[in-house]
Amino acid sequence: MLQIGLVIAWLIALGLAIHLATKAIKARLLGRRQRRQALKTAQEFRKNHHFDPKQKHWVRNVDKVALIDHSAKDRRIFLIVIFWLLIILWEGYWVSEIYEQYVARAGHLALPYVFLFFMTVVLPLTLYSFLRRKLRRVATIPVDQLR
Repeated sequence: MLQIGLVIAWLIALGLAIHLATKAIKARLLGRRQRRQALKTAQEFRKNHHFDPKQKHWVRNVDKVALIDHSAKDRRIFLIVIFWLLIILWEGYWVSEIYEQYVARAGHLALPYVFLFFMTVVLPLTLYSFLRRKLRRVATIPVDQLR
């Protein structure tokens, strides 16, 4: 009985190995096809458009009209609003925490002033500058990255 179980287990393992090998080959061929299609699409796009550094947008060669993605600008505004709401909540939390400690300890704070300065000033300004730098990049792709 044990020998029959081992033979069945080996047959199942062999069947799974063959199945997974065929899936891997299909996935690799599909990946190649998708890469070729993406390169072909990019070449076709570059043939009909050029990047205008003055406008910082792609421009059609035929009529010189800039291609602007308005959804990226809408997304930018949404992210800015969400970011400011989070900053207001963050600052409100820390101000309430400082007030509670100040009242509970009769004029003394348990947390160091450097830590409070870091949490209320440095961290929000760092996040603000990081987000500002990320959002300043308009949804444009330089020519170098399209290749």
